[in-house]
Amino acid sequence: MNRTLITALLAISAIWTTPAHAALPYEESLKQLAEGVTANAVSAKKERLAVLDFTDTDGTITPIGQFLAEELSTQILVAGELKVVDRTLLNVTLKKLKIGQRKPSQTKSAKRAAKMLRADVFVTGSYLESPDEIRVTVKLLSPGTLQSLGAARSTFPKTGPLAERTKEPSAAPVVTMVQPAQTIPPPGVGTHSNDLYALTITALHKQDAQITAELTVENTSARDIKVLCLLQDTRLEDEQGLPWKLEAEHNREGLCARAMELAPKEKSRAVLTFSAPAGHANGNRFILHYRERAPRQDARVTIEGLNATGADAPADSTNAVPPSNQ
Repeated sequence: MNRTLITALLAISAIWTTPAHAALPYEESLKQLAEGVTANAVSAKKERLAVLDFTDTDGTITPIGQFLAEELSTQILVAGELKVVDRTLLNVTLKKLKIGQRKPSQTKSAKRAAKMLRADVFVTGSYLESPDEIRVTVKLLSPGTLQSLGAARSTFPKTGPLAERTKEPSAAPVVTMVQPAQTIPPPGVGTHSNDLYALTITALHKQDAQITAELTVENTSARDIKVLCLLQDTRLEDEQGLPWKLEAEHNREGLCARAMELAPKEKSRAVLTFSAPAGHANGNRFILHYRERAPRQDARVTIEGLNATGADAPADSTNAVPPSNQ
């Protein structure tokens, strides 16, 4: 028995023998679920997964379900043992073929979608929410037969990344913004300022299907701060409205993976690498959608009028738009 199969069997055993209400931290619960999916895929000799949006008990796709599916995809991808279909491409393909996102409704359509995506297996999930936790069940479906190839389960606490998504709606906190100087920045450069720090995009370098954004962050407050963004929700949007995402394998040391700690008046440099949607790498003008985890919890920033430069993206200052803050 080879080492991969042994690892798979051990992971399956750990998942199904863990008590249903074990109080695991969020990251451990996510890792446990990813290991269960990986174990089932390895056992079935599948290498490329397509993770569909998760649903609640009524079969409805929800923001929580989409977030959990994205988190699971990223965790599996970071582990590096399996390949994962880009979820933007997956959703576009399912919509084009009119396939329900909870699970493929027809074998013929499922086979066609799997062939287009080069996917070996569909991963579907549902969750049951209680006052203190969310119990997630994931199934692996064969595209050819729509039969289950295995299942995994994990229980997530309503803390950490899930805390904001599961709490009852309340009045939004008032965030005081400091407006940037009323000057139009040079082409391809944008800024955002608030009462804690100033973020400046100094350059966007495009090479093939990737864009590297160079940024500087300066602490403008009178206290120490920690700056951190959310990987899944920080992206570039090109002129066609297509998202260029931060993939985990290209941003292991980036601003959305490791926090930047700054003393008052201290400035530091950061780099973020965005990857083009599959089959679409022609964008040259962008909008940055930046989502904070710290120092302001869940704040969102939009910076417009960004032009990429590089070997395949000539500089273009025409109709440059000044940045805006949200």
